[in-house]
Amino acid sequence: MIFKLRCICFSACILFISAPSISAPVPASSVAPLELRIAVVSDGRADYFVRLLEESLKLIQQPYHIQYVKDIPARRMWWMLGRGDINLFYGMQSKEKDNDKQLVPVRNSLTNGLIGQRVLLIRPSDTQAFLQVRSLSDLKQTGLIAGFGAGWGDTKVWKASGLPLYEHAAPWNTVYAMVAAGNRHVDYLPRGVIEVLAEARAHPELVVEQHLLLEYKADFGFYLSPSVAHYRPVIERALKAAEASGLKARLIDEAFGADVKALNLNRRLRLQLPAAPD
Repeated sequence: MIFKLRCICFSACILFISAPSISAPVPASSVAPLELRIAVVSDGRADYFVRLLEESLKLIQQPYHIQYVKDIPARRMWWMLGRGDINLFYGMQSKEKDNDKQLVPVRNSLTNGLIGQRVLLIRPSDTQAFLQVRSLSDLKQTGLIAGFGAGWGDTKVWKASGLPLYEHAAPWNTVYAMVAAGNRHVDYLPRGVIEVLAEARAHPELVVEQHLLLEYKADFGFYLSPSVAHYRPVIERALKAAEASGLKARLIDEAFGADVKALNLNRRLRLQLPAAPD
């Protein structure tokens, strides 16, 4: 379902379905506005990605109009992007997506690598087991099984490390109860430092493990439909300007800084995982 929300450069955009439409005249300019139909997922991160895109376009004075497509399953959103029903989506970068002729990758790592820093959501009863871990070999020997969505790129990292894993094909929000149950062949969830505390607050039956930080190269990126491939250099220029000006760092800090600081990353044991094989 498409929720029309017309947004133009220098106007405010509200993400929520209940928000009224807000618009402002497009500044007189020879620059044509970007006509964007963006898919967003209500997972706690969408506000940051949308704000980064908008504020970056404003920074280079690029007009735009936006419509949002909200809360459709992610796999369907990728299908819609390939068809051109939407023309921009954000997701984990991967070789498969970059080589997919139905997707046009925007070359920019949207969280500056933060999503590749993983902290674990665990059962409280497993706290001691994780405190004993001093290496990847130790983690493997616990026999505890990590949970991921089916087909996620992270699974290649876990497989390359020899760590046991479970791929969850059902809706993701059902996996938390499975971990808590302790008898469903999934024991912990490696979650990015920008998302783990929000998920812990939403699922108090689980706790954030306090000892480990697992690191590997990973990030989110924007992907375009081939029908708007000509938008790529404009969006890349905007995102580079956001980096150079400090805007991107400020938005990351505003969105995630408090939670990342609360995780005390520099006090954790860092375990480096190999990059996913090509």
